[in-house]
Amino acid sequence: MNSTPLATACRSRETAEPLEHPRNHLIARRRRIRTPAAGAFGAALLLAAVGCGGDGDSGPNLSAAPSQVRWQPFQGVALPTTAQGPKKVADGAATGFEHSPAGAALAAIVHTVRLSVAADSQWADIVRLEVVPDKARDEWSVNRLQLTITGPASPDYAPRLLGYRITGYTDAASAVDVYTEYSDNSKAVNHTTVEWFGNDWRLRLPDPDSTARPLESVDELPTDIVKLEAPA
Repeated sequence: MNSTPLATACRSRETAEPLEHPRNHLIARRRRIRTPAAGAFGAALLLAAVGCGGDGDSGPNLSAAPSQVRWQPFQGVALPTTAQGPKKVADGAATGFEHSPAGAALAAIVHTVRLSVAADSQWADIVRLEVVPDKARDEWSVNRLQLTITGPASPDYAPRLLGYRITGYTDAASAVDVYTEYSDNSKAVNHTTVEWFGNDWRLRLPDPDSTARPLESVDELPTDIVKLEAPA
């Protein structure tokens, strides 16, 4: 397992108390399923940022947009398929992401959504292939066993992807802010982390004991996000 910690701060986040978002679990059901959605859309950051190029440093281009973008539905949510990944989708699990900033961002988006809305017959394979194995993954799986999800996400609660911003990147790990919109026009940002594990980008779920708030309501989108808007 390659788990080199993120270092070198590149961009600081707002320190003010975030607003509570009305869709505070992103993918909910009318029957109010909560715990797995919070875990899947709440991948905590390892550290604030890394790998940013300074003066005279030609680091990776964190704002390079994915190419050959197509959209495919998964459980009621439109997900991107691009030249940077995923290369393979089987039994609900998406794998094969390019070892690049764009590949990391796509993995963060695809993994969080698939983990949150997967049906009972799909989630075990998604966890096995898309999530870093650790205590958080084990706890998420135990909680998921207590729920039943058979149908797609309700249009009233399913998020629509707007874009992302990579707040830190190395070849070992990447911190990605994912921006989404809901049917009531409200917006949110999800702070996620992926790690290069087993020759692919995998989602790292938040530490169960962490008090960090991975989801925040936002009024406006940052001007420097990479736009990746799902069909309305």
